[in-house]
Amino acid sequence: MHEIELTTAEDGQRLDRYLRKLLPDTPLGAIFRMLRVGHIRIDGKKAKQNLRVVAGMRVTLPSSLAPATSATPASKVGGLAPRIVHQDDDLLVVDKPAGLAAQPGSGNEHNLLTWLDAQPFGVRTATFRPAPAHRLDRGTSGLLAIGLSPAAARALPDAFRTNQVAKGYVAVVAGVLTPPTGTIDVPLLLRENARQHQPKVSVHERGKHARTDYEVRKQGSDCALVKLTLHTGRTHQIRAHLAHIGHPILGDRRYGSKVELGHGVFLLHAAELALPHPVTGDRLRFSSEAPKHFRAALHL
Repeated sequence: MHEIELTTAEDGQRLDRYLRKLLPDTPLGAIFRMLRVGHIRIDGKKAKQNLRVVAGMRVTLPSSLAPATSATPASKVGGLAPRIVHQDDDLLVVDKPAGLAAQPGSGNEHNLLTWLDAQPFGVRTATFRPAPAHRLDRGTSGLLAIGLSPAAARALPDAFRTNQVAKGYVAVVAGVLTPPTGTIDVPLLLRENARQHQPKVSVHERGKHARTDYEVRKQGSDCALVKLTLHTGRTHQIRAHLAHIGHPILGDRRYGSKVELGHGVFLLHAAELALPHPVTGDRLRFSSEAPKHFRAALHL
């Protein structure tokens, strides 16, 4: 048998919901059966699925269901690594390099989650580990917020969902933008079954409302450094909006760029992030300069 002692991170959860997270590959019906016959026990006794668990309780499982540890030894993590911008007990803000995937995926053996698993900070239990509260595409660099505690991991998505988070980006785009400031306000539709090199979203009247403000910061002969402010957070919003007005991001082949930078990298950087602290509520602001090759692309 395998035994797990619950921590404050699990306090108040229903037992069946806790077990679903603990045993994601086990059908819920099978979990219910094991509870009924006592193959899964709480403090050595049978327990009902709607029991509210508290710290200090001990969950006993059959050895065959023992969850594998997800931690990765630091010595085995290689490749790109983010720069830490802010760290406390609940919140981590990092500056992610372009080329580092934020989530596991096809061919992404090393990603931000494997890097996080190798770090000594943050809460880890059988059902919780630190993870980004929002996403940046693999080819995008810049600021990402991560909940290091269960309380923070619950609060951060709520802040994004209720528009308490402000994000600013910079990009190098093709062409000469006229006028030098403007708003792109067209709906975006997620495309089903888009292939890897096809746009994932497109402008469509049946799409969701999406608005992006832009301002040219430096204009080169055939490309421009542009500041971008998001008013909505649609998938690939900036990429699709800039392509729609005929100024795709350099290197973004998926959305029409003729420039190839390699490794799926394109010149989009999450430069500003403002949000309430997920525990204290204090308003925090972070900034990150765009990588040097952004200005090099402009020949400035």
